[in-house]
Amino acid sequence: MDQLEQREALLEAWMSMTAVIRGNRLLKGLSMNEMLVCNVLYRQRQTGGGPVTATELCRRTRLLKSQINHILTGMEHRDLIRRVRSETDRRSIHIQLREEALPLYETEHGSVMSIVEAVCAQLGPEGIRQLTDLLTQATGAVAQYQNLKE
Repeated sequence: MDQLEQREALLEAWMSMTAVIRGNRLLKGLSMNEMLVCNVLYRQRQTGGGPVTATELCRRTRLLKSQINHILTGMEHRDLIRRVRSETDRRSIHIQLREEALPLYETEHGSVMSIVEAVCAQLGPEGIRQLTDLLTQATGAVAQYQNLKE
């Protein structure tokens, strides 16, 4: 297989994976972007980390500020998050996952983990390690490409 065929095969596999994930409609109560935001807020809460701002969410989810603002407004209307003005810097607004949102997030997380479990069962420990390494490298390459274009 020459380089062009390899690249076309990679693109086809990537698009196929995306289509399967989107087609399964795993998430019932959250959009994929809401799930990304909840994941950041949940992990920050679990680790006792500091407050999360919209700017931090943009950095960690790689979503645009306009996307984050739209997502946060919708989540706030659904009582999933709250925005709290910092007491030390009144210009800063912290985003918090509401206690009432935890069961929804945990259910959705379980649905996503069911896919991860299926992949793990298929690949085995060494395959999981290799796939994780390759996905991490691919993510870095895509991020680097996007930074060059900006």
